[in-house]
Amino acid sequence: MPQSPLNSAANAPLIAFNKVSKFYGRGEATIRALDKIDLSIMPGEFVSIMGPSGSGKSTAMNIIGGLDEPTSGEYLFQGVPTSSFSRAQRTLLRRHMLGFVFQGFNLLARTSAAENVELPLVYRGMPHKERRGRAIAALAQVGLKGRENHTTQELSGGQQQRVAIARAIVTDPAVLLADEPTGNLDTKTSIEIMELITRLNRENGITVIMVTHEEDIAEYGTRLMRFVDGHLASDEPNVKEASRAV
Repeated sequence: MPQSPLNSAANAPLIAFNKVSKFYGRGEATIRALDKIDLSIMPGEFVSIMGPSGSGKSTAMNIIGGLDEPTSGEYLFQGVPTSSFSRAQRTLLRRHMLGFVFQGFNLLARTSAAENVELPLVYRGMPHKERRGRAIAALAQVGLKGRENHTTQELSGGQQQRVAIARAIVTDPAVLLADEPTGNLDTKTSIEIMELITRLNRENGITVIMVTHEEDIAEYGTRLMRFVDGHLASDEPNVKEASRAV
């Protein structure tokens, strides 16, 4: 396994953008998805990212997740410029430091909850007994004890999202990236999922970065970023969440 380039400087941002831009196309057809964005996120924060379609919020999330690269500027993870990463090191970043939760769950059909949760550990080459134990523990952590052998087709939408969250946290990531995690859920289930994500942030110390278009969902974050036309239009503490947490 290639050596990870990451370090952990004390009191340093976990994630930082330094004049990050992302352009698509050329000439007059150029689309400026992100235009010289500066931001930093400290360990343990819960950041909600909002913005209309085409605002750049999803592009920013893709860069943070190592799924895309800036056209210019620098993305730093734990103080290390990711432009210096090899392909293998980028894979290590995603595999060991990041957990992903998507709107569409992205679970394997006709496969048990435990097997879905085990998948990231399979990629690590972890022995079956160890990864099954960790999968069962992760499912219990998200409230699905006793559902380990149920297939995705036997689970409700909310339960499927819980499986997806268990899969994201089974590797003990530093960051949970949630892209519209309640987009396919009803109001009651959305609240349950957001309370679960909030608990993981507060009790486990996982840094959460969430993209959403719903104001009530965004308010679970302790910090709100709003993107408009490729620019970071505002970045403020969420006073409502701070008062609710007290």
